[in-house]
Order: sequence, then structure tokens, then C-alpha cells
Amino acid sequence: MVILSSYLLDEAGNSRIEEAIAPHGDTFIRAPEAREERIALLDERIAEADILFGGRLSAEQWRRAARLRWIHVPWAGVNSLLAVEEIGASDVIITNSSGVMSDAVADQVMGYVIAIARDFPAQMRARARREWSGYDVQSPRRRILRGSTIGIIGYGAIGRGVAERARAFGMKVIATKRDIAGIADGPDRVLPSTELGTLLSESDYVVATLPLSAGTRGMIGRKEFAMMKPSAYFINIARGAIAREPEMIVALEDGTIAGAALDVFEREPLPAESPLWDMENVIITPHSSGGFQGFWSATVDLFLENLARRRNGEPLLNRVESGRGY
Repeated sequence: MVILSSYLLDEAGNSRIEEAIAPHGDTFIRAPEAREERIALLDERIAEADILFGGRLSAEQWRRAARLRWIHVPWAGVNSLLAVEEIGASDVIITNSSGVMSDAVADQVMGYVIAIARDFPAQMRARARREWSGYDVQSPRRRILRGSTIGIIGYGAIGRGVAERARAFGMKVIATKRDIAGIADGPDRVLPSTELGTLLSESDYVVATLPLSAGTRGMIGRKEFAMMKPSAYFINIARGAIAREPEMIVALEDGTIAGAALDVFEREPLPAESPLWDMENVIITPHSSGGFQGFWSATVDLFLENLARRRNGEPLLNRVESGRGY
């Protein structure tokens, strides 16, 4: 069996995989450091692979992947992989790393919320100017979190993590989910996806945590921003294409919403000419919310667990339903 990695791991992660497969006589092909070399590796060796540890294939690479039976994506989103329609229509098993980044992303969401509520961006700009910005005991720019409402669009592992943290701050939690059956605790209210408007109109912070699919692409646009409170903030740590970026920019410019915290964008890296860079009511981070010390180790843990399950004929964890896109 040949395992081909197109994802750059650290030395410890590569070694752990090699040690795990050595007793079985399998082969592990490491990903090279340079991105161009990783693409070339896929071109050259995908035809040999039974298992791919990576999340992207071109249509041409897919056509040569005759032996491929399982793809493990070392992050949560699989939209790049499923952009090649033949992959989703095939019988190749796809698993992802959903859950590995959940705590990190949920922590970052609450970091945005606290930064917004306590007006950190403005105070940091004043610091950069060496300006003592003063203290207004009743500043309308500074809020407390207790009693405010956070709306979570998509109540998966990340959404649950956000809800847990928000409730610790005394916030009210509303969530929408495609299937609301079986949710016993966490949010104060769980609504079906068809009631998104209720979540938008009641929330002080609206957080998109759902995967990108045909059904969620462009789901937040002019109409949805108009449903939000003028004092509300939009937080996106899902995928940039969940929101219609030009319409979001208009909503931010004309005061339809108070601001945003964005980790993801329609185009990445975010182009230098994007007006989002110049907006003082927007926090921008470079698709970094999932990173944390220990990520590689946790990702390899999940892959090796699934590798053992595959050998034992057991169901794999985090299996993706291609039709849903997650």
C-alpha cells in the first residue's frame, strides 16, 4: 500500500506515520517543503497512491489516480477537493480533520468578540500613534458581553465550542442547524436553517461556522445584512464565499451593520486593493484561526486512528458525505 502526502508535516509527524506503517511493509511518500515541488509530486506519483494525505487534486491528477481508495483531508473544509466533480461522484472515501481545529477556532471567535466589545482595535490604533486615548466611563463603543446575544450559523464542532465559551461570558446563544434533532444542550435556542432571519435580527454578533457547499455559497448577502441590527457585527471563520463580499462591503460602508471580523475571503490572499483593508470597523486575520501549537500532532493522531480502523474493517471517523459537501 502506498500513502502519498501532499501536505507538509513536521519531521515528527512524518516519522510517526512511517513507524506506524513499517510493520505492514507499506510505503509513505513525504511531501517536499516547496509548494511547487508538492504539486509536481502529485503529478508524478498520484498514479501509485492508494491513500492521499492532502486536500487538493486537479482534474488531470484525479484522472491518473486509478489506485486511489481513500483521501484524508488534513483540515475541515473539502470544497477545494470537491471542486473536481468526478471526485465527489466516485466511490473513493473522503475523511476530513473536523474537530481538530475546533478549540482554536472557537477561541479566536471569542477573541474577536472581546476585541469588538472592548474596542481594542481603536485603542491599538491610538497606541500606534503614541496617543493616550482617554477613558469614557459610558463610551458607546465599549460593551459588556453578559446579556448580549451571539448567533451561530451552523452548529457543528466549532459552533458548539463557540456556544460553550459564549455562555461562560453570560451571553445568550442562538444557533441554526440543518438538522436540529438531538441537540440537548448548548444554545438557548436552536432553529432550523429556514429561520436564519430570526437569528440575524436578534443577534449582536453573528458568527458563520458552517461548511461551504452548493447550498451555503453566497447565503449571506444584502438581504441578510439588512436583517441584522445596525449595531451588530458579522464574524466569518467558515469560508469567504459564504458571504457575498461586494454586498458585505456595501453593508459595512453604509452602516447597515456596525462591523465585521473576517478570517476568510472570496480571494485569498486578500488583494491589496480590497477596500476591507482600509475599514476601521473590520478586523482582518489571514485565514489563521485554526492554527495552534500541536496541530500537526493532533492531525496525525486522527489519520493514524483512521488508518488502524481501515486495516480492521471498522468505520472511519469524519467521513465526508460528498453530496452535502461535509
